[in-house]
Amino acid sequence: MSLSVAFQMDKNVNFRNDTTVALMQEAQKRGYEIFFYTPNDLSLKNNEPIASAKRVIACDSDFNFSEGEVIPLNKTHIIFVRQNPPFDMRYITTTYILEKVNALIINNPTEIRNCPEKLLVSHFPQFTLPTLITEDLAAIKSFYLEHKDVILKPLYSYGGNDVLRINHNDTNIEVISQIMTEKYNCPIIVQLFCNDINSDKRVLLLDGEPIGAIRRVPNSNEEIRTNIRLGASVEKVSLNDRDRNICTAVGLELRKRGLLFAAIDIIGDYLLEINITSPTGVVEVNELYNLSLEKTIWDCFEKTLKKQ
Repeated sequence: MSLSVAFQMDKNVNFRNDTTVALMQEAQKRGYEIFFYTPNDLSLKNNEPIASAKRVIACDSDFNFSEGEVIPLNKTHIIFVRQNPPFDMRYITTTYILEKVNALIINNPTEIRNCPEKLLVSHFPQFTLPTLITEDLAAIKSFYLEHKDVILKPLYSYGGNDVLRINHNDTNIEVISQIMTEKYNCPIIVQLFCNDINSDKRVLLLDGEPIGAIRRVPNSNEEIRTNIRLGASVEKVSLNDRDRNICTAVGLELRKRGLLFAAIDIIGDYLLEINITSPTGVVEVNELYNLSLEKTIWDCFEKTLKKQ
């Protein structure tokens, strides 16, 4: 009997360099029956998790979908949670429903809910920049006056959305902060700006161990964001002792929480984010180092599945 795998993901996938596509293609090579559904397609019927899903074949440049069908998720063997944030109530609700599924879920839905990527770093104060998380405008202004050069960013968004640098005695910080808190209806992050932008590293962790790393370089001297989706280029990079200490500390916590696949972002000596919601970078690592990380990753998933 062939095993089945379901991908809970967004529709707007960049087929060429999306980690989800690489994982899906490797599952296909291993003979899995593959299903696709979006978070909107997930339901709980009579306490049974179901999804309005489509069988999918990942071709060379696009997906080939079958007609939709309702599948009982407890009949699947592995489920990937691969949609992007925002980490909103829809996202949280999917984790409640997925907790009722018996399959191996990557990543653990309870811990996804407990570990938003920009908050999980607070478990590692020895590796983090001075940071304030609040919607108190007076506290934000005070933090800015103390540090003079800060980054503002939404707490639950992703991909560099609305990341702003405030410096040079900018008197509009309260106005900007108010606009951001009202837009996202939650606290925001205010963080000391790290000048060493070109040291940005994305490190992939599998079962708590680093398996690949890239340097992300902004697409211009004026750009402070190093997100690949915003045009940043990638280069080979080596991990130093500080990086490895960060990986060890984070890896132990991830392993304890059952978070098999993650990506961390390091700038200079500092840990910025721990991405467990939809970690990316596999394709870029593969191209730079002539690897096939998806095979290593799937070996780990199948080993974990056999233990269940």
